[in-house]
Amino acid sequence: MSHSNPVHEGIDRTYARFVRELPADLAAIAHDLPHRLGLTPNPGTPWSRVFNNGAVLGLPMLLFADPSRMPPEIARTAAAAHLFAIIGAFAHDRIDDGQVVVGLRERAIIDRLDRARDAALAPLRALAPSFIRDFAWAERMTSESVAEERATAAGQEPATLERYLAVAWKKQGLAFPAALAAAAAGLPAEAQLLVEAVVAGAALGLQYRDDVVDWEDDLAQGFAWAPAVFASASTAPASAATLAARLHASGGLVRMLGMSSAAFGSAANAAAALGAEALATWAREQAELTAELARREAASPGFAVGWERERKARRERQQALAVAAA
Repeated sequence: MSHSNPVHEGIDRTYARFVRELPADLAAIAHDLPHRLGLTPNPGTPWSRVFNNGAVLGLPMLLFADPSRMPPEIARTAAAAHLFAIIGAFAHDRIDDGQVVVGLRERAIIDRLDRARDAALAPLRALAPSFIRDFAWAERMTSESVAEERATAAGQEPATLERYLAVAWKKQGLAFPAALAAAAAGLPAEAQLLVEAVVAGAALGLQYRDDVVDWEDDLAQGFAWAPAVFASASTAPASAATLAARLHASGGLVRMLGMSSAAFGSAANAAAALGAEALATWAREQAELTAELARREAASPGFAVGWERERKARRERQQALAVAAA
């Protein structure tokens, strides 16, 4: 997806509206929140340029782009609720994990993001009173995923594939409420199930792939699922090189990439059935890219990690050039 497309423009426009409503002493800090959260080394980078995939922050914009299928006001409300939820989730996660230290003003902005998220969801819930998977539900899922991952990392629970899959799903909790509430408010039951399938497929596709390409960085921070599930031959500490060799021998990374590709494929099929062609195209491209990544990893161990590091470096160079040109 190009950084000049409507989804990226929508992300920045929605966040700019949030910033304009802040007190002056918070607005400048909020404008630079991606940098302050350590998500980019480049100050002034807008949210649309933080991630490689616009679907991370703009999934409802892609899902509900067709005004003949979803009332535009519902689509815009869902887009705002999702954007604020995901930004807030990244903020809370990085702060809670000790990856970044922030001050009181940043915390005040994050608190306002959480409130803006809930305020945006409220009119959708009013249109669908029976809807129960709100942000309170999502936060419970997230909290459970954190507790279960920490228990596994501490050796209190076994690191099985089944446990990984359960934790990975719960980590996606905050990706669901905005899209599902909009679907409940504006679409028939069959379409609502398709929306859920799209969200789950896209979110898990990204999660599984991230857990492959970032496994060395995750391990350096204390715990990584890939070696825990596929390369822990004993309880004795092992070097990253030893774990990498075990992962290659087990085929664990290739298997996880295959899971990611399949999840993206499911999202593509559901999006196509919904008539969300841009999203279906994106998900198909991600499925094909990840399948190729699996093939390259199988042939050349370590390829996936190197691919991600090169991609990150390229993205950060692009961010720097965009900020300089602004």
